[in-house]
Amino acid sequence: MNVVNLLSAELHNHPATAVANHHKRWNLHIRSMIYTDGVAAAAAAAGASFWRVGGSDASGLSLTGVRVAVCAVVPLWLAALWLCGAYGRHTVTLGVGRQRRLLSAAGLLAAAASASGLLVDSTLLYRREVVAVLLAAALTPLLRRLSLRLPGRIQAAARAPRRALLVGPGAAINDFIAQHRPGDLGPLSVAASFAVDSAEAEERALTAGPSWTALDSTPEMVRRADCDLVIALTGPELDGAALRRMSWRLREIGVDLALAPILTTVAAERIDVSVAGGLPLLHIRPPALSGPGRVLKDLTDRALALVLLLLLSPLLLVLAAVVRATSPGPALFRQKRVGLNGTQFTCFKFRTMVVNAEQLKAQLEHLNENRDGLLFKIRDDPRLTKVGAVLRRYSLDELPQLLNVLGGSMSLVGPRPPLPAEVARYNEEVWRRLYVKPGLTGLWQVSGRSSLSWAESVRLDLNYVENWSPALDATILLRTTTAVVRGTGAF
Repeated sequence: MNVVNLLSAELHNHPATAVANHHKRWNLHIRSMIYTDGVAAAAAAAGASFWRVGGSDASGLSLTGVRVAVCAVVPLWLAALWLCGAYGRHTVTLGVGRQRRLLSAAGLLAAAASASGLLVDSTLLYRREVVAVLLAAALTPLLRRLSLRLPGRIQAAARAPRRALLVGPGAAINDFIAQHRPGDLGPLSVAASFAVDSAEAEERALTAGPSWTALDSTPEMVRRADCDLVIALTGPELDGAALRRMSWRLREIGVDLALAPILTTVAAERIDVSVAGGLPLLHIRPPALSGPGRVLKDLTDRALALVLLLLLSPLLLVLAAVVRATSPGPALFRQKRVGLNGTQFTCFKFRTMVVNAEQLKAQLEHLNENRDGLLFKIRDDPRLTKVGAVLRRYSLDELPQLLNVLGGSMSLVGPRPPLPAEVARYNEEVWRRLYVKPGLTGLWQVSGRSSLSWAESVRLDLNYVENWSPALDATILLRTTTAVVRGTGAF
């Protein structure tokens, strides 16, 4: 028996030892969730009990009796959530169908309330129970979110991400790690990885913890890395038979198995699941590059830009005066940039450098910190004025771009507006950044700004182009405020 089989046999004989840690984390997580949901249901029952409702009641139940009956909503709400799978491990921690299960539990309990009201012929009881169910459905997600902000051991366990083990070909693992920065996976953290192709493993330089080889040793690797989830990246070595064997072994030790799609940058909202002859199929909808949504985005951008220009006009005048007073030259810097479908436009910014900055660029080429791409960035650029350094740190120099948004050449949210010299060197993949209007802010700004590498900047821009949605725009705008206040990555 080889080493791998010995390790697997040892793990099979002592499954409790192998998964004790993640079971402990899971139990704490569920206890926190049940306690929070119980508090939400109790608050809902109390609110419904003392809510004044009109109408007659033919059952003869006293108000006290009705209130006592409404209290049954508390255990019944928890039972309904459990029956609808709301406490399943993948549902709780990964949010798979979380809202759908919550609504299913509310519908189930509302149906039970209707049946009980009809059974005892009590309109008063029926109305209060329905109100309690609606309040519980509204308070549960709210209290869950608030509970994560409380101190304590249980709350800490609830906030702790699930530890995942990546399994797949070395090239696929490298690509997965490159596509997902720390924090991108939400409640997941990649604790370790191992390649199923040893030749690739010898050439890899992973940043996601230790790595191993040999597919049959997956359970042992789970134990050593203290993981409770295995993410499989498909490849020739991970065919249907191999995945089936892996799922059997993981099931014996209570560890989940998830399959990552080949297109790791596709947003979940673009994926639909259907079944054909018992075979699950993933349908990927094309990017929303045009249509009513984009028209609405353009109109909203222009309206918001107009409002912001009116509100910020005093600040803009002050900043313009400060720039003119502290260094020779105009307040505004005009530069040709490339926008939608390669169309050039004049981009406005407050001037942050000396007037001959472009002529000095060639002399500073050796200081460029972005040697892996097309950008020219120097952390302590000697061409910056004192006022310009402050404007750049807090992105105040970009406020005049609201004029570009109002004129329609830019958007509030989108990829970074590139220079014509950069676009001339784009390949087909990078050119897709120009399929939408460039933005005053974007994923690049809220994810590190100038500290990003060229590859990371391109990845974020393409991610935005492929997965645009109004919700994504709203999220980026909210995150922009925090990123600007921190001033990190801006130079």
